[in-house]
Amino acid sequence: GDREHRLQTIVKVTSGSTPEAAEGIDALYASIVPAGTHRTSSIAVAEAAKVIENTQRDLNIALMNELSLIFGKLGIDTSEVLEAAGTKWNFLRFTPGLVGGHCIGVDPYYLTHKAQELGYHPEVILAGRRINDGMGRHAADQTARLMMRKGIPVVGSRILVMGAAFKENCPDLRNSKVADIVAQLKEYNAGIDIWDPWVDAQECARAFGVASMKDIPDMRYDGVIVAVGHRQFRALGVDGLMALCKTPGVIYDIKGLFPRHVTDGRF
Repeated sequence: GDREHRLQTIVKVTSGSTPEAAEGIDALYASIVPAGTHRTSSIAVAEAAKVIENTQRDLNIALMNELSLIFGKLGIDTSEVLEAAGTKWNFLRFTPGLVGGHCIGVDPYYLTHKAQELGYHPEVILAGRRINDGMGRHAADQTARLMMRKGIPVVGSRILVMGAAFKENCPDLRNSKVADIVAQLKEYNAGIDIWDPWVDAQECARAFGVASMKDIPDMRYDGVIVAVGHRQFRALGVDGLMALCKTPGVIYDIKGLFPRHVTDGRF
């Protein structure tokens, strides 16, 4: 969990179906949340506030993902660009990556669905969703292209996907975009292993069609995709990562956990 942003430290947005209910709910939360409460005039306002929190984050990540697609074609490193841009005091620090889970990748659709019911077609929000939903397939395609450039046949190859959960240090597989990576690699007829020390192996098998391994694999792969930033993967270090990959082989580091010079590609 998040050790910094907890129940006690986050202002709780409250409301109720009647003024009396709103007052009682606000008083209850005020008694247990030292950070305080923010009472809204209606449940609709409170729900809308929550939806746009996640929609805003989704769109910011979508912008970073689209920039990474552009910079990839330009042949420049996205992380270096973002580091330089971050020297400006008002630059918002977001990074490209897979957007899954049960909040950020889902909540925007509540808003867009309601908007369409009311006759308004939201363009920016849905454009962000399209970009983010395509990044798993993009990672698989890029890995396959890099392998072909090195003369490594993708058909019949063995590829290790490091991580299955939708975010780091978490066992949750719900709406994980790693599933899109696995599905796309299967289209290339590649053999796939998944290493994730956090998730349940059989739950992973049901979700992805491939059971995950808890322990570090004892073999070398034609391709390695670092999909999730689990602390166990960070602890590998460069030598541990390189030990998982054949020579020649391809390492695609979605999360940017490892130095650029030891990887073949990343967002």
